[in-house]
Amino acid sequence: MKIQEMKSGISHLHKKADDLGRDNVFEMRPVSGALTEIDLPDILTGELAEPRWSVVSFEQREAGGLTYKQAADLLSELDANDISGLCIITDEAAARMRG
Repeated sequence: MKIQEMKSGISHLHKKADDLGRDNVFEMRPVSGALTEIDLPDILTGELAEPRWSVVSFEQREAGGLTYKQAADLLSELDANDISGLCIITDEAAARMRG
C-alpha cells in the first residue's frame, strides 16, 4: 500500500465499523506484541497517568489530552482497524506537527 492510499484513523473508523456488521462492532482483535502491565518507578507512572499524550497517524493528530493507557488503548483500536503510521507522543510534540 502506498502512503497516498493510507487514510486517517478517527475519521474513517465508522466506515470500517459499518463493514464489520452490527454483531462485530465491539469485537477487538488481539494485537501482537500488546502492552502489558509492568512495574515502573513512581516518577514514571505519575507522568504516564497525566493527560498529556497524543495518538498521531501519518496524516493527523487522532486524539490528544489522554493518559498513556488511554492512548495505548486507542492505538490498539486504530491498529485493529488497519490504520497505518500510528504512534504515541506528548501533546507538546503533537502541537508542533504540521497540518
